[in-house]
Amino acid sequence: MNSENDIQNGLQAEARLVTERMPMDSTQLNARQKAQSLREFMDARKWGNADVARSLGVSNAMVSLFLQGKYKGDLDTLINKVVNLINSVTRRERRIKNKPYIETTVAKRIADLITHTVTFSDEEGKIGLIVGDGGHGKTVCLKQYAEANKNAIYIELRRGMVSRSLFAKLADADRIKVDSSGPLDSIADRLIEKLRNREAVIIIDEASALTVRQLDQLRTIIVVSSRCPLILAGNRQLLNTVMQPTVKSGCESLDQFTSRLMGILDLDDLVQDSDGGLYTVDDIRKLYEYGGIRLANDAIKALQKICMSPKSGRLRTCSTIISALLTSGAVARGEQINTGHIIKTIKHFNLPVKIWLRIKGLEPEQKDEQQTEIKAG
Repeated sequence: MNSENDIQNGLQAEARLVTERMPMDSTQLNARQKAQSLREFMDARKWGNADVARSLGVSNAMVSLFLQGKYKGDLDTLINKVVNLINSVTRRERRIKNKPYIETTVAKRIADLITHTVTFSDEEGKIGLIVGDGGHGKTVCLKQYAEANKNAIYIELRRGMVSRSLFAKLADADRIKVDSSGPLDSIADRLIEKLRNREAVIIIDEASALTVRQLDQLRTIIVVSSRCPLILAGNRQLLNTVMQPTVKSGCESLDQFTSRLMGILDLDDLVQDSDGGLYTVDDIRKLYEYGGIRLANDAIKALQKICMSPKSGRLRTCSTIISALLTSGAVARGEQINTGHIIKTIKHFNLPVKIWLRIKGLEPEQKDEQQTEIKAG
């Protein structure tokens, strides 16, 4: 990397690579050309009109009319949206992605907990908790597990969901599909009828904001009545809720909940183990040495330190760094990425890792006695 501007200049150049250009005027000829471009874009990705409409924020009917050359509305605005959609999706696709599935230590630990929870859910359902702050890759691993195991039913919650919405979302899941209308009791009855005596495991992601009452409802409906194993994944807020004293008013039901806990996988604790904890040298290489990428030993140590540092973004930050270096062309294919490349990327994007740890050559924005240093070389 020759200068601090290499990443910025490379990203700007990449952003100027467009598949479709905006026409000077929105004549019917230009509209037909853009409609053909959109049709080819859809065919290549097996998109339907609904997929395009959702991405553009317009109606299915508007997309259909545009593709047929019959749209009589504001062509300038619609063509602008179409061109931006094609270019933005194509730009994302140009970036090299991680392999679809990497069997890392984290993935193995998560799969092991789910397997054990399912195995011991013979006479009654058991519960497993997966806890860790953002960036460990919990969601990716859980989705991959559900994809590979057709008996797994995965849903992702939104913060602040009321109980009825939670169970309605579960009822609407592709591998359940029961009527989600009506009051909570009716939805619960349909779920129990569908799930009882069925080989299934319920996986609920982003479960950090669940209340004690919702945890008890999940225990009663899913674990006790349906006899299904239940996996909950979230950050430390989830564990703090579960482990509240049962003598506390409103927390009495937690005694019943914790009595069915098969195991707790605390990724934040495990990451501090020796020898790289959850992120071994082999894990880092498998995650980021692909498509011609090569990592110097000091770069691997830097990425490991990021993965092991709280509030650093962990794997997400590492992926951003590698992707930015390659997308910008700051590192050529086959060239080794070293700590210097990583430092410059962190500085350029002002990534959160800059606050939480010190890397030799990177001045932190705030000093803390608990901050650690990566030694390059």
